[in-house]
Amino acid sequence: MVEITYRDQLDIFDPADWTWPVHVIGLGGIGSALLLPLAKIGVGEIHIWDDDRVEAHNVPAQMLYRKSDVGRKKVDAALDVIGQYELPVTLIGHDQWVDETTDLEGVVLSGVDSMLSRKAIWQAVKDNALVPLYMDGRIASEFAQVLTIDPVNQSDIEEYEGAWLFDDASATALPCASRTIIHPPLQVAAWMTANLTLFARGERLEVHQIGNLGVSQYTAGVR
Repeated sequence: MVEITYRDQLDIFDPADWTWPVHVIGLGGIGSALLLPLAKIGVGEIHIWDDDRVEAHNVPAQMLYRKSDVGRKKVDAALDVIGQYELPVTLIGHDQWVDETTDLEGVVLSGVDSMLSRKAIWQAVKDNALVPLYMDGRIASEFAQVLTIDPVNQSDIEEYEGAWLFDDASATALPCASRTIIHPPLQVAAWMTANLTLFARGERLEVHQIGNLGVSQYTAGVR
């Protein structure tokens, strides 16, 4: 029998030293892009939360989903696809949304697409000593954003609530044809995964990461 080894990454993330479960809330663009990286680096227990079904327009814009998954519960499709990789991970599906009353323990990664949902998740993690790290990923067209919060740190709480928990009506409206494409959620998933490895090593985390992937990042004359 083949035994999976993580020897190439141990200086970056050692699965043997990681004991927290990870909760991925929302299996849209961000959440569906997060599952395989988390499982691949060796996170041992991942909870996934969503009660939506796969729609046809999700297939090109969201990782994991296949044409044959259209109509299925996203949780069921995700369990099926990740299971095919035969990784040493316990993946636990919750066919529901997190709300203010949900008991959460572990690192919480949010990939929801409404401020109302973010506010509900925040109430479940704020001042929760069993949640050592909370990340809120956001995408809008080609903008990618990650907010990384210690939910029991007062300055983090004040910054998050004061600057980033506005109402849905205050969010920037986008043309319906420019809502999403595959690469911004991949960027968010990469940032979140990297932040989790930094957290595991006890290193400093940036509270706010943002990028406009629709604008060239290259300086003229530099390759």
